Amino acid sequence: MKPSKNTAAAMDAAPADRPRPPSTGWWAAVSRTPRGGIAVALLLRVVLFSTVVTLLLTVFQLSLSYRNERARLDGRFAEIEQASARSLAESLWAVDTRQIEEQLDGIVRLPSISGAEVRDTGASGRPFTLFRGQRQANGVVKEIPLACCGAKPQPIGVLRIEATLDEIYRDLAAQALVILLSNGAKTFLVAFFILFIVHKLATSHLRDMAASARSVSLEGDTVPLRLRRARSEGDELDQLVDALNAMRERLARQALELRNADARMAAILDNLPDLAWMKDTEGRFTAVNRAFAAAKGFADPAEMFGKTDLDVHPPGLARSYRNDDAEVMAARGTRRIEEQHARADGSVGFIETLKTALIDADGRVAGTVGIARDITERRQAEADREARRAAEIASEAKSAFLAHMSHEIRTPMNAIIGMGYLLLQEELKAPQRDQVQKIHRAATLLLGIINDILDFSKIEADRLDLEAIVFDPRDVLEGVSDIVGLAAKDKGLALQVELPPGLPKALEGDPSRLRQVLLNLGQNAVKFTERGGVTLRVRVVEAQADAVRLRFEVQDSGIGMSIDQRQRLFQPFTQGEASTSRRYGGTGLGLAISQRLVHMMGGDIDVESLPGQGSRFGFELRLPLRSPARPQRAPAPADPSRLIGRRVLLVEDNPINAEIALSLLRRAKLEVDVAEDGEQALQMLEGARYDAVLMDCLMPVLDGYEATRRLRQDPRWQDLPVIAMTANALVGERAKVLAAGMNDHIAKPINVDELYGTLAHWVGPAVPPA
Repeated sequence: MKPSKNTAAAMDAAPADRPRPPSTGWWAAVSRTPRGGIAVALLLRVVLFSTVVTLLLTVFQLSLSYRNERARLDGRFAEIEQASARSLAESLWAVDTRQIEEQLDGIVRLPSISGAEVRDTGASGRPFTLFRGQRQANGVVKEIPLACCGAKPQPIGVLRIEATLDEIYRDLAAQALVILLSNGAKTFLVAFFILFIVHKLATSHLRDMAASARSVSLEGDTVPLRLRRARSEGDELDQLVDALNAMRERLARQALELRNADARMAAILDNLPDLAWMKDTEGRFTAVNRAFAAAKGFADPAEMFGKTDLDVHPPGLARSYRNDDAEVMAARGTRRIEEQHARADGSVGFIETLKTALIDADGRVAGTVGIARDITERRQAEADREARRAAEIASEAKSAFLAHMSHEIRTPMNAIIGMGYLLLQEELKAPQRDQVQKIHRAATLLLGIINDILDFSKIEADRLDLEAIVFDPRDVLEGVSDIVGLAAKDKGLALQVELPPGLPKALEGDPSRLRQVLLNLGQNAVKFTERGGVTLRVRVVEAQADAVRLRFEVQDSGIGMSIDQRQRLFQPFTQGEASTSRRYGGTGLGLAISQRLVHMMGGDIDVESLPGQGSRFGFELRLPLRSPARPQRAPAPADPSRLIGRRVLLVEDNPINAEIALSLLRRAKLEVDVAEDGEQALQMLEGARYDAVLMDCLMPVLDGYEATRRLRQDPRWQDLPVIAMTANALVGERAKVLAAGMNDHIAKPINVDELYGTLAHWVGPAVPPA
């Protein structure tokens, strides 16, 4: 069926997705305009404006008419005065009553004149009044003086004329009615004409636009708006239609972008490892991401919609979460919380939650939004860091304790050993010398035990560091064989040293710790061997281009050990059995320390032993090959004569240690001055020249470290040898004194040969005067 012309026009005039408005005429359309519509509003404003204008014009026109009528009345008064005043004056003079009445009747017959009166005001004393017409209470009164006669007329009376305004008011009312009716008719005709034109040109199209705007959908394509008229040259309506269509397109694009953004946001939230959710004011979940749903055991996030914390959390946690939500909503703000979190498998972890009040467009709280991150591993890491920090603090405390104990123990040991040495240098009787020698040996043995305990404590506190210097292994083995050989000789044992022909001359490592291990193994071998001998053996296990692997062994023919004893061998403070400790002495720390030292150097001590068949201890170390190094400090012979005449400043606060050092230095013919602290030492340096300074480190007033730093700031003392002489024997002490600006380090108790040798190295022999 072919569509009719009207149907086709309707299809062209309005979008296809809305019905065409009923076409029952413009008046029907106007009558359906809702209250406050444009047409009615325009009609009311036109009528109101026209009415006001008509009233104003009517008032103005009536005012003009009134003024004209009053002017004519005033003119009539003037005419009466001109025409009748003289004759009335003569009649009044002649007392011609009849003539006066005729003249008054003539005046009353004039338009608007309601009454006329003549009064005699002469001096005759005869009052005379004549009135014609009707009295007016609210009329207009005009009094005209009457004068007569002769060359100089004298006032003889008054003509009083009363006029009424009723006729003027009736004329004005008639004029007002005509004006109002005519202007009112014109106003309504113009208003309805304007209403018709506005509806035809604007309101009908605006209704179409409104219907089109109501039909806009963000879900699909929309048909552009077209007016039910031919397009003009871009008038305001066409511009409005273009703007609406452009707005449709922008809305469609923004809706698409919003849907895409929502999809992207949903993808981001669903792929976030963090937990995200949204709740209403009743605590019901309205949105959750996949991570949160999975954490609560739900395959689909939609399954959680409408549920509350009580449905997905243990009761205690649920109440806590609900209280947090209430506080956030009451504060209308944000809150960061660290709290427990129950997982779907029943385990409990910790989460960091950021909760924010959800505010709707009206400014009302609509619920909460939350995002949470599992911080269980972070808290564990923080706990681990705190534990490590506590361990470091404890280790530092141990180090400080060790440094203090080393100083406090070695200081009196220095006095005992030093005083014993000084006594042995005197001429003593045989019993006395034997007693002093025993005291000196016991003190030296006690110092060895103390050193073992301090070494073990340093290892336990992880404060023992290894050096990495170039050394010749032959020097180490020679030093060990000298000491062990003396002990073996005292017991009548043979010491055999076996070295391979290809032993390198320059290796990198810690020779002092290697010497300590070999000495401990060698001295143990001598201690537990009654017959036979001890063998110190070195073998090259593997030679590489940059390193060599050596095996060190100490073998004896002593008492041997059982399997059970070997298992407890490297435990601290443990020997083979209690009877061994009572018979041979010792603390049981030597092997434990040696094993730890070998571990630190990259090896492991192994042992082979059977009861009564001796023992063999061995370990392997990989040591880097190095070029033979120049000796960093050639030990000077311990010959005091090399130091004769040199002047030394001894800085020592302990009187006994000062006395021992002073005696040892004066035996070498050195000139010695004593300062009790660093401050006094700096003052003495200002007044005298010294070849060296022996500096204690821990002193009151000013310690040795700060005193050395200060004197190094003075160019005069830049090259002055400063040698630390301290009871602190920890590994880091040497580095500490060198960092403070000192040149070398001597540990207490003082080794006399080391003292003389160190001074000889830094000071040298005195130059004899020319």
